Amino acid sequence: MQPPLRKESQQVKLVFSEQLSKLQTKQHQDTELLEEIRSFSKQRAAIEKEYGQALQRLAIQHQKRDWQRGTTDAVTPGSVFCAWRSLVDATAQIAATRLSAAEQYRNLTGHASRSLHNAKDVRVKRGLERLQRVQGEVLDALRELHGVKKSYHHLIHITDAVREKAADAQIKARKSEHGIFHFKTGIQKMTAKLNARLKECDDRLTEIRNEYLLSVAAVNAHQQHYHSHDLPLIMKQMDGDIYDDLRHHFTLLCGTEMDACLTIQKRFISIWDSVTKVTRDRNVQEFLQESISFSKTPDFTFQPAPRDKVSSLQDSSTTGEGGSLVKEAKKWATKAAKDHKIVAHGERVLQMLESRLQLLSGETGLSVEQKIAEVQESVRKAKLSRVKAEARLALLSESVSGTERWFHAAMKQAEEELERERRLSEQRRSTEDFTEEEFELTDFEDYNDDNGDIFAEPSSSSGVCVVPAACRVLYSFQAGQSDELSINEGEELQVIEDGDMEDWLKVCNWCGQVGYVPERHVQFLCSPAGGAPHLNCSTSSAGITEGRGVARALYSYQGQSAEELSFQEGALIRLTRRHGAVDDGFWEGELDGRIGVFPSLVVELLQDEEEELQEKDDEETHQSPTKSSISTPPPMSPHPGGSSQAGATSAGGDETEESVPVVISDREGHTSASVRVQTPAQIPSGRIKPCRAPPLPPAETPSSTQH
Repeated sequence: MQPPLRKESQQVKLVFSEQLSKLQTKQHQDTELLEEIRSFSKQRAAIEKEYGQALQRLAIQHQKRDWQRGTTDAVTPGSVFCAWRSLVDATAQIAATRLSAAEQYRNLTGHASRSLHNAKDVRVKRGLERLQRVQGEVLDALRELHGVKKSYHHLIHITDAVREKAADAQIKARKSEHGIFHFKTGIQKMTAKLNARLKECDDRLTEIRNEYLLSVAAVNAHQQHYHSHDLPLIMKQMDGDIYDDLRHHFTLLCGTEMDACLTIQKRFISIWDSVTKVTRDRNVQEFLQESISFSKTPDFTFQPAPRDKVSSLQDSSTTGEGGSLVKEAKKWATKAAKDHKIVAHGERVLQMLESRLQLLSGETGLSVEQKIAEVQESVRKAKLSRVKAEARLALLSESVSGTERWFHAAMKQAEEELERERRLSEQRRSTEDFTEEEFELTDFEDYNDDNGDIFAEPSSSSGVCVVPAACRVLYSFQAGQSDELSINEGEELQVIEDGDMEDWLKVCNWCGQVGYVPERHVQFLCSPAGGAPHLNCSTSSAGITEGRGVARALYSYQGQSAEELSFQEGALIRLTRRHGAVDDGFWEGELDGRIGVFPSLVVELLQDEEEELQEKDDEETHQSPTKSSISTPPPMSPHPGGSSQAGATSAGGDETEESVPVVISDREGHTSASVRVQTPAQIPSGRIKPCRAPPLPPAETPSSTQH
């Protein structure tokens, strides 16, 4: 019996949970230490004035506390807990001579104020949220790996079943060689069919196995990047300057002790040497030694099915010229070069934003900090994407020759583009009135981890036709359901809504009757972009999003090429496109009759036409029926099939009807009437639209197809 598939995500979740718990404990200990130092300094300043013996009691009180956080060694050099314990011990020895140091300790209280405690809490909260987000990305990658793995094993099972059936058919064919002729012929046909099915399953198995291997390589690279880059960076951001503050505070304590007590100078010199060794690297190294979960980086391996003898990448036999592995190698080489370019742009923008941040304050500084965080996140995702792409290329290089050559060629092209852009930017800054504020976001390309095929071309079905739209009937259609509408050839209709499936449209005729008709039976009078009849903007296989609206320029922008749009700060730009097949960070808009692209980061979206139209439709739907509208004539069918539709509309006497505004256009596209369509209660707006297969047009009937 085949053993159950092991879910790697469960093991990783346990490791992530332990890491999160350990980090929370560590940050809580640091916060407790900071609060303890503040409380200590405040109490000591008050006690110094009264009597030196009170200082001794305070030192003894702190000596009795639990200094061993976790498994920290009390004599470890550079440990904050060790340095603090040394200070308390020295305070107990010199309690009788501390009356003159009351003022100095009062000053020390301000250095460990509660504001530092609050700032530490804010950093910890942000760091934990970011850690959970990064861990979630790793877990998502593991879930995708598990899905590919599950599909792989399922396909193995199907292939084995087909292979057994093919073997049985061959055995039957050999046994029936001396049988009846027509019986033998049937067995041979069945054997040929099963062999073809088996070849198809083998090809699909090769493809899913390759995908599984690539996913394993990518997940391993992702996890390695998490442990080597993301996790240390998040820990550093969570710590902030806490260790510098602690070191500074300890230094002040030591300086006060040395100035006030020359008799114990030797004691405090030793403490000074111990305090100066307090660094984040030492304490973090000690913390990592205690927590083995941070040093474990388990790698995932390809787990073949019991009957699968292949454990490496293979080219699919169904692929055309070049092979699927060659295409994969070129795709990921281009992807790695693109990520390298995004990282270079991002680092350049970060330098400019950081230099600008030093000159700003208040709300303007906060907005710049937010932009810095956004750019840093994009750079981080681009670096991660490049690491995963290089891991895939490393695995592909073992099976495909020329992978390194394609990778170096793509990187060389990216470097040439970066150098060319750098020279153009320097030339603009030296020859034109171009400030740093205008330049800071010009060349940055925002990262979008779509994980899609970067060579995918937009489908021809990405056209757009605005609803409502006029159409003409090409073939007559007789309604067979209560929600369908009978139509005649040559009749002009108004499309008011697209169906859930691409084969049905909701239309309205001149009599105000509404119903669904097959999409292939009508022809649009408008000209959809790309020649596609679909109304839905999201039908593109590459995910093209045509966004319309108005945007305002936050910064002045000077186009770097003829296709880019130049504008000044505050200009209003009419948007014609927001995203292409790949979100490259550029939008397309129109300004003063000129159409061009520009970076989306230098503008803000003021108005979205699609949302505005939706709001207007909602307002018209909820208007009172007493408002002005054109009365609709009684439902009359212009064709024999219309009587059934009218009868269905008036059948329910108690059911209400809803009036919907529809504009009817003539053949030349001019508006000829604006009517209020009475929508039958049998077809409410929220009902499920027809998902049945529509009838074929007369020109596409099965009989004509055979001829």
